[in-house]
Amino acid sequence: MSDPAPVSGETFGRYQLLEQIGHGGMAEVFKAKRFGVEGFEKVLVIKRIIPELAAHPEFVEMFVQEAKLAVKLSHANIVQTFDLGRIEAGADRPPSYFIAMEYVPGV
Repeated sequence: MSDPAPVSGETFGRYQLLEQIGHGGMAEVFKAKRFGVEGFEKVLVIKRIIPELAAHPEFVEMFVQEAKLAVKLSHANIVQTFDLGRIEAGADRPPSYFIAMEYVPGV
C-alpha cells in the first residue's frame, strides 16, 4: 500500500507538494511549487512513481520511458514535461522517481 498523501507543504527534493490531485496504478500526482532566487515561484505538477513500484526495475524503466517520450511532444493540447528526477529515500527504501510537468488549472 502507498504512503498516505503528504500534508500540504511537504518538501520533495527542490519542490514543495501542495496537494494530491490524482492517483493511478503506477503513480501519484501532486500540485506542487518550485522556488528559486529573488522570489521566483512556479506552480507545476509532480508525478511520482508509487513507492512499492520504485523497487522494481521494470516499472522504473516504464516510468523513465514515459518521461523521455513525453518531453519530445510539443502540442497546445499536451502538457509540457519539464524534468525527470530521482530523490534518494534512504538506505531501507528505494529512490523516488518523478516527472515534473506543466500545471493546467481546472483540468
